[in-house]
Amino acid sequence: MKSNERLLYLMLAGVITLWGLNVVMVKYLTVFPPIYVAVIRMSVAGICLAPIVYMYRKSLRLGKIDWLLLAGVGASSIALHQITLATGVQYTTAGNASLILALNPLATALLAMMLLGEGMSWRKGLGIGVGFAGVLIVVISQHGTIHMNGWGDAIMFFSMLMYVTGGLLVRKLVVRGVPVLLITALSQMFGVIFLWGTALSMNPLSFYTGLDVSTLQWGVIFVSGALSTALGTVGWNYGIRQLGASRTAVFLNGMPMASLLFAALFLGEKLQLVHLLALLMIVGGVYLGSRTLPKNVQTNTAAAPEVTTKA
Repeated sequence: MKSNERLLYLMLAGVITLWGLNVVMVKYLTVFPPIYVAVIRMSVAGICLAPIVYMYRKSLRLGKIDWLLLAGVGASSIALHQITLATGVQYTTAGNASLILALNPLATALLAMMLLGEGMSWRKGLGIGVGFAGVLIVVISQHGTIHMNGWGDAIMFFSMLMYVTGGLLVRKLVVRGVPVLLITALSQMFGVIFLWGTALSMNPLSFYTGLDVSTLQWGVIFVSGALSTALGTVGWNYGIRQLGASRTAVFLNGMPMASLLFAALFLGEKLQLVHLLALLMIVGGVYLGSRTLPKNVQTNTAAAPEVTTKA
């Protein structure tokens, strides 16, 4: 493995760690309405990403199709994903929610293969399968069983699809020559606009400004929005641009394990020996799914378009 790939893997592991911690931070903020948490977190992320728009201010003369695609990314992988995520967890179990969201790598790989021509090797498929099995072990061991909960599960599945859909639209923009950092920042702005529109349609502004938020809660909101969302998204997009969509998406299998570890550390949830097996399976899945194939057996992945997904 080349040293630059090792650095990329370390960076992606750091992003997943931040996203795993983010689950715990959002859980801590459940004393507030879900839409409020989503809109404030995304607004903080938007403020942090605003300097990127200024940096690319001379490149803002985009075509109508580019602006429509940017709006689509903001609407799907940011606004709709956040809204349906907050809504879905109210009607289904946490175990089902984690499991359905963990379908993201598989959905990304399959859609990238069908729609964008990315290659699918047996190693990549095996890595996704092994990593997903590790996620399944974590969910079952933590919640005991999996129950189908009708609309809640359907909403969570739609939330996962919105996450993947945004990535496909971002890749369209990359192919059209729009810089990845500019896509990240502008789509975040669109997402914030859509989220605020939804929040204000539900309650007047005075309702949100009247909420009592402590200093610690503001700190958690800032860390969640600035580090997990803004910095994490920039790192994730860069990683996908270098490694490709399906290879990078396999790292998402580690997020439930990271959430579990942070929940044990900060929320006092118990860890079991079965979690060690799950961790080994997830790490093995990441290794298999992200490992570069030998040149004589590589598919056309290198020449195929790459997809950028966002969390």
